[in-house]
Amino acid sequence: MAKVELKNVTKHFGTVTALKNVSYTIQDGEFFVLLGASGAGKSTTISIISGIEQADEGQILLDGRDITKEFPQNRDVATAFESYALYPHFTVFENLMFPLEAPERKRTLTREQREMRVKEVAEMLGLGDLLHRYPRELSGGQRQRVALGRTLVRRPKAYLLDEPIAHLDAKLRHRMRSELKKIQQGLGITTLYATPDQLEALSMADTVAVMHKGVIEQVGKPDEIYYRPVNLYVATFVGDPPMNVFTVDYHGDYAIVECDTPYRVPIPQRDQAMLAEKMGGCQLKIGIRPVDIRMVPPDDPRAHTRGEVVLLDTLGQTSIVTVRLKTEEIKAKVSSDVIPKLHSTIGLEMDINRFYYFDAATTLTIQ
Repeated sequence: MAKVELKNVTKHFGTVTALKNVSYTIQDGEFFVLLGASGAGKSTTISIISGIEQADEGQILLDGRDITKEFPQNRDVATAFESYALYPHFTVFENLMFPLEAPERKRTLTREQREMRVKEVAEMLGLGDLLHRYPRELSGGQRQRVALGRTLVRRPKAYLLDEPIAHLDAKLRHRMRSELKKIQQGLGITTLYATPDQLEALSMADTVAVMHKGVIEQVGKPDEIYYRPVNLYVATFVGDPPMNVFTVDYHGDYAIVECDTPYRVPIPQRDQAMLAEKMGGCQLKIGIRPVDIRMVPPDDPRAHTRGEVVLLDTLGQTSIVTVRLKTEEIKAKVSSDVIPKLHSTIGLEMDINRFYYFDAATTLTIQ
C-alpha cells in the first residue's frame, strides 16, 4: 500500500500537450478514478506513473519517494491496460502465473503459495474452468479478464488499471465493477482506475478526478462531482443524459431563456440573493438535469415551455423524452409508466430549486 502523488506533471507528444500541470494525491488504500473522454490524458497518466513514458516536467512520488526517473521494474506498481497483451503460447494458468515467476517473488513465495494465488484470482474472475486453455481459445471478454488477473495476482504498492473491463459485455461489466471494488477493499491496495464511463466512476470510486484535454477539471467525492460541479464541462460530462443548458437574459426574480421560442422561468429567492452577490455583470447560463424536469399537459399553467416529442428512448423503468422547441431540444428523464406519444405536444415543468448557474464567459459555476 502507498500514497501516490503527481506534482505539476506535463507531457508533450510533438506539438500536442497530453498533460498540463497535472497535480493530485491518491491516498493510501484509496480507489481513485480518472474519468474523461478519449484523448483526455488518462492512459498517458498511467503510462507515466508506471514508467512506460517519461514526464517532460513534474514529479511522481510513491510514499514520498521520487520515482520519476526510476525504471518501471523498480516502481512496485502493477498495470493493466485495455489491450490484452497475453502470451499466446502460454495457457491461462501460465499467463496468470507469469508475474509471480520473477526472481524476487520466487524468493518470497513458495510454488504452492504462487499456485494458490493464481487459483484464487482465477475464481474471482470466473476463469476457474479455463486455466488449461490458450488465449486463442478464449472470447474477447475472457482474454480481458485474464489480462486483469495477471495484474491482480501481484501484491504491489499500487494498481494502475486502464479501462480494464472495457471489452466485457454489459452484464459481466456490471458484475466486475462490484468484484473489483470488493477485491480492492479486501486487499487495501491503492488503485488508480481510468475510464470514460461515468457510471463506473461514480459507482466504484472513493475519489474521482475529471480530466479534459490533459487538464484536471475537478477532483472530489462522487457526490461532489455530480451535485457540485465546478464548471460547465464537468456539469455536462457527468450525468446521463447530459444536463440541459440554456443561455438566459437574467432579470433578478426571473430569467428569459434565449432561443427561437423564448420563455420565462422564475428564479428562487435564495438563488436571487446568491446571484446578486456573485455573478457581477456576467452573461448567465442555467442548467437543469433531465431528471429534474416533469411532463405536464401543454395548457397547464405550471408549464415553463412546451414542444413536440421527437424521440423516446425507453430504458426499462425510466425513459428519456426529447422535446423539440423549433430548433432547440430539451431532454427529460421520466418514469416509463407515463411516457407520452411520439409527435404529441407536451408541457415541461422544471424544478427551479434544482437550477445550476454558470458564467457564460468563463464557464465556471456560480454557487
